[in-house]
Amino acid sequence: VVVSEDCKTAGVSAEIAAVVAEEAIDYLDAPIKRVAEPDTPIPFSPPLEQYVIPNEKSIIKAVREVV
Repeated sequence: VVVSEDCKTAGVSAEIAAVVAEEAIDYLDAPIKRVAEPDTPIPFSPPLEQYVIPNEKSIIKAVREVV
């Protein structure tokens, strides 16, 4: 599971996932799962911001999906 507060597409998590897929895919026991912001602008409003930034709940959900 790769977690980043960057955009899901063309973000840091995408690059890390690509390198792992190219260099170490045979060593993985589960598929690569990315948890990142959706490909939308980050809201300026703090209450809305909490819905796009990865949080504990979204990370736990992703880990459970690959385990």
